[in-house]
Amino acid sequence: MQIEFLASYMPIFTSFIVLFAIYLIAALSLNMEYGYGGIPNFGHVFFISVGAYMAGVLTARTVDYIAGIKAGYCSGQASVLRTEYLSSHPMEAIAIFVASLVLGAIIGGLFGYAASYPALRLKEDFLAITLIFIGDMGRIIARNEEGIVCALTGLTGIANPLSFIKDVGTRSIAYALIVVAFAVLTYIYVQRLAKSPFGRLLKAVRDDDLAAMALGKVVPRVRGEIMIIGSALAAIAGVLRTFYIQGVVADDFQPLITFLVLTMVILGGMANNKGVILGTLIMTALDQFISPSFLSLLGVSVEFDVTYMKYIIIGVIIILVLMFRPQGAIPEGPVETPALELSRSSEWDVEEKLEIGGEEESSSSSE
Repeated sequence: MQIEFLASYMPIFTSFIVLFAIYLIAALSLNMEYGYGGIPNFGHVFFISVGAYMAGVLTARTVDYIAGIKAGYCSGQASVLRTEYLSSHPMEAIAIFVASLVLGAIIGGLFGYAASYPALRLKEDFLAITLIFIGDMGRIIARNEEGIVCALTGLTGIANPLSFIKDVGTRSIAYALIVVAFAVLTYIYVQRLAKSPFGRLLKAVRDDDLAAMALGKVVPRVRGEIMIIGSALAAIAGVLRTFYIQGVVADDFQPLITFLVLTMVILGGMANNKGVILGTLIMTALDQFISPSFLSLLGVSVEFDVTYMKYIIIGVIIILVLMFRPQGAIPEGPVETPALELSRSSEWDVEEKLEIGGEEESSSSSE
């Protein structure tokens, strides 16, 4: 009985873990840009979509060329043939998966560097509006251009790199572990980056870019570097999502994704990666629990589009957090660097020596 219960709910659990890990990568990258760097990248979904489109196009074009598939790029027959080929050729499937991650990160970083130029001239509200426009512009171009992801129909046949594993449950768990590993590596990387001198520089530029420039810091270069890093990580999240969904549709990358990820950062605590984990966990659970598939599993029928409910809930959460807890669940703390730890240990040693010296003087005077 317990085995049947676990088997029935295991797909829900693995789906939640994969989406949580993907959202966590996206949220950590946005936290580096907005929380640490002060760049309101409200077009973050665009850079996620860049990785997704890259994975889809690279996989489809490569498999069509290697396997000699003559069917139409967007046809259902080509989708089936791609899936069959990748399922029977595990080495090629894994190689394409790795190449998609690498190229997705590179191209995402290049787009991020290009998007950093508006951040040099625009500030706050105007910059946020411009980046929102950039994010939605990419979706509109992709949904009207068949050569990218087949316009409105979407590109399918992007098989899971572990599709050679015949058992669906085992394959889902294995891919979930891969995505979680990427999320853990991303957290370690951004945490070390935040504690480095570059992390202190980001905060300095965020708090007062004029003072940073007066101290000789090249602010445009700093903003460009953090946009490259954040956009590359966001693209990796898009690549992982494409291979999990096993396809890519342009309309999946709407502004809602950006504000969902932004809510994760604000709710957990900006410039605090541990807080981002908490915020991502809460919002991923909320996003999954009000999805049509989960509600139908519970036997709940909804007569309206749940997407609009998500917009309302996300908006209410952002307003409430900014009104009553603007610092988030876990507030931003001081940047802990090896230099700070060394200074603390030096202060501790000095205090110990003073105490020891005081005790020796008191003992000698008593004698």
